[in-house]
Amino acid sequence: MSLIAELKRRNVLRVAAGYIVAAWLVVQLVETIFPAFGFGDEAVRFVVIGFAVGFIPVVVAAWVLEWTPEGIRKDEDVERHGPAVAAAAKRWDRIVMVILAAAVAFFIVENILERPIDVEPTIAVLPFTGIGSDAELEYLLAGVAEGIHTSLARIPELVVSAWPTVVKLRSEGLDAVEIAAKLEAPNFLDGTVQKAGDSVRITARLVAGDSGRTTWSETYDGAMADIFAIQDEIAAAAVANLQVGRSAALPRTQRTNPETYRLTLQAWSTLNRVNQENVGSIAAALLEEALALDPNYLSALNALSFAAYIQVREGAIAQEEAEPIYRDVQERVLAIDPENGVANTYLAWDLLWDAKEFAHANHHLQVALRTGLNDGEVLRNLAGFARRTGNMDAALWFVERALAADPTCENCFWQLSENLFYAGRIKEAIEAKERFQALGSGGYYNHAVMLLMSGEPEAAIEVIAGTTDPKGVLAIQAMAYHALGDAGQFAQSLAELKQLESEQLQISLAEVHAFTGDKDLAFEALENAAARGGRLQYHLFLPQWANLRDDPRWSELRERLDMADEKLSLLDFSPVLQYAQ
Repeated sequence: MSLIAELKRRNVLRVAAGYIVAAWLVVQLVETIFPAFGFGDEAVRFVVIGFAVGFIPVVVAAWVLEWTPEGIRKDEDVERHGPAVAAAAKRWDRIVMVILAAAVAFFIVENILERPIDVEPTIAVLPFTGIGSDAELEYLLAGVAEGIHTSLARIPELVVSAWPTVVKLRSEGLDAVEIAAKLEAPNFLDGTVQKAGDSVRITARLVAGDSGRTTWSETYDGAMADIFAIQDEIAAAAVANLQVGRSAALPRTQRTNPETYRLTLQAWSTLNRVNQENVGSIAAALLEEALALDPNYLSALNALSFAAYIQVREGAIAQEEAEPIYRDVQERVLAIDPENGVANTYLAWDLLWDAKEFAHANHHLQVALRTGLNDGEVLRNLAGFARRTGNMDAALWFVERALAADPTCENCFWQLSENLFYAGRIKEAIEAKERFQALGSGGYYNHAVMLLMSGEPEAAIEVIAGTTDPKGVLAIQAMAYHALGDAGQFAQSLAELKQLESEQLQISLAEVHAFTGDKDLAFEALENAAARGGRLQYHLFLPQWANLRDDPRWSELRERLDMADEKLSLLDFSPVLQYAQ
């Protein structure tokens, strides 16, 4: 008898298959259940190793022993043929089928029917309240809360309200319940801090935002050197009480020396005082001192980049002076924390648009998708990144999550209107644009284009009339007059548009000709735009090109711009697309 035949007769193959499937099923269950009981990856590894070690004894036992109606007996004592052998084989077949059915059911529940991450905010971390009059207490209050926020924000299963907005609302005098209501957060975490010399007592509580009921609270005593460990304990307790299913370990707060910590907290406190003069320069000086003591403290590095931005806004330094600071901070942050969401988002953007290294850009995109989904800056940049590469479902998911974390975010409403526009949902895009313009200003050109596409040329002329961009005004007027059938006004607006000097002029001309149906002139203008380096690749997914996309020249143009579907398919948004359905 051949070895294979003998293995089949002794049911070794059936036992091995059943063992492997059962082991896989148990490991999946362990990965799901263990974190809830405080067990981490090490415990899961022990289970996997145990099954691997047990495989050989199980196979040997299957070879030596046989399951009979009289019980388990040595194979040499069992008849080799006949009804008993067939019955034993059927029993093993049924066992394997049951195990396989259980495994398939688990796979379906875990991967197909799994409830997507909700884009409603889960928690807002609020600045703590001080007890006492210690001079450092003011900085410590915000610092403790920000440290907890930073840990929670690295968990994609949570939506954490934007920290800058929390600080802004607190500075406006709103209390905890009012801030939670403003952010539409169903839970908030706050507490008190009492400092006496080198000792600190921190009380934290988790509160249901709708009822104001405290669902968890704890008091922690320790030295100032223990502050980071206390922050980690509070974050872990919040995750446990929110019942967030999570397999990976909670990120730990980065440690530093007390003086760097104090200076960094003081710098962030300064940066958040928007009405004070020279805050960027004051904060930058504090941060240079802090980084001289600890060059690797990420909070100080991120604050230094923000301080440079504020200095540009205040007119203290030029944009050209800030650019090297941004690059230096980005390089230092990535060297310390390769998983940093903000730095990886910026790097993915640069690698795509400047170097056209799609696979390399995708690597950094995946890091940002793992670690940056609670950072407003990351979400806004990812929304633009996805929109400009044709991933409209992902683009909308990013901006909806950003708005869930910060319902007061003006830029998020602008992003929402643009993403809806690119997705072809014109009516919703107009509503979002009007909502944005009620908060701020800008976005009038695409607003006018939306109105043109909705058959409202007069409204488009009215919207664009209040802007100071002559190119935008003339382009919209040309398209609107064409829609109104006014050939004279159309010709005059088009002639005036052609006389302007602008890097984006050829794109505007292409939009006008595409709108009027003159494909040859539209493609001529697009070719001119591509030849003059007008960043045409940023605009390839605009709805204005809808009637050009079935022309072979469109595919050829995308190939020359290195923006063909084959290249763009290297950008993988699937980790979030499952939630955008």
